[in-house]
Amino acid sequence: MKRLLFAALIGTAALVSFSSCKKEYITQEVNVLDGVTFSTNVKSSSWAVDQSGYSFSNELDFPELDAKYFNFGHVGVAISFDNDKDFFINIPSAVGPYNYRVEYKIGKVYLYADYVGNDNKPVRPTDMFVKVTLTDATNGGN
Repeated sequence: MKRLLFAALIGTAALVSFSSCKKEYITQEVNVLDGVTFSTNVKSSSWAVDQSGYSFSNELDFPELDAKYFNFGHVGVAISFDNDKDFFINIPSAVGPYNYRVEYKIGKVYLYADYVGNDNKPVRPTDMFVKVTLTDATNGGN
C-alpha cells in the first residue's frame, strides 16, 4: 500500500513539474470616448420666458456634444446655486418653486425651469453654476 501511495505521489509531482501554463490574452477592440465634464455659469438674466410666463428656458452651446455622444453616450446635467461648487443637484429635479429638466441635441443642451410656485408671480431662476457631463457607452445592438 505504501508503494502505491509513494508511486502516486511521485507521478503527481512529475505531472505538475513537467506541465506548463501558457497565458493567453483575449483583447477586444472597443471604441470608447473619454467621459468629459464642462462647467458654465448661467445668469438669471439669460433665461427666456415662454408666452405663459411660467416656463423658462436656456440654450447652452456644447460643440463637444457630437454625434457619437448623442447616439451612444449619455448627457448628465447638475446645477448648483450660491456659487457652492461643493453641492450639486442632478436634474431633472424639483428645486424650490421650479421643476428643472433638460433636453439635448447635437451641439446643444437646453435647460428648462417650469415655475410651480403658489404665489402666481413667476420670476426667472437665480444665477446658477451648471455642470454638463458627457459619458460614453458601447452600442448595445439596437
